[in-house]
Amino acid sequence: MTTLILAAGIAFSVPIAAAPDDATARQIVDYALRTPTSDMDPKLANAFLDLDLKNLPKKKQEKALAKQLELQTLLKIIQGKKKGGIRWPTTEDCKSKIYGPGDVGALRLAGFVEIQEDEESFLEERTKCSEMELCCEFSLSIVLTPQKKGLPTKRFFLHANDPINSLLAEYRNKGVGGQTKFFGGGVFSCNH
Repeated sequence: MTTLILAAGIAFSVPIAAAPDDATARQIVDYALRTPTSDMDPKLANAFLDLDLKNLPKKKQEKALAKQLELQTLLKIIQGKKKGGIRWPTTEDCKSKIYGPGDVGALRLAGFVEIQEDEESFLEERTKCSEMELCCEFSLSIVLTPQKKGLPTKRFFLHANDPINSLLAEYRNKGVGGQTKFFGGGVFSCNH
């Protein structure tokens, strides 16, 4: 018992470590890229999530960004499952990121699948969540592509493991061979 208290005291008295040097950061990135997500050490996964990937060689940047996106999204999905289907979103806590056209490859590597604009509109209508709330509460990601004239075009991506995909399956099947509302894929909604 004394050893446990001593260890806890030492752990809390040690100052937070500074960002790792470049060599250590490269080792953490190499570990993250070669290790399947399910087999990663949680401490190293957290260290990997905290890394700034801008100093990496261009060749590794996209893969490392994809791995970070995958880990962040899986954490968001797990937290969402703990919340249940009915959400009370708060925009103060939400920091959704809008991606550029160069990030599409990383999104796809991370397990995201492109959805159509009408499917995204269906999700907004069905869940009563705004576009921003879908980004914060679920895994919706938006890619903006600038145009020479006019507004940028939007592309929507949703992670393959997001439970909200059950609503998309219902929409895509248009009720053919689907389940009843009672036995449906789940209730997802944003309460305001």
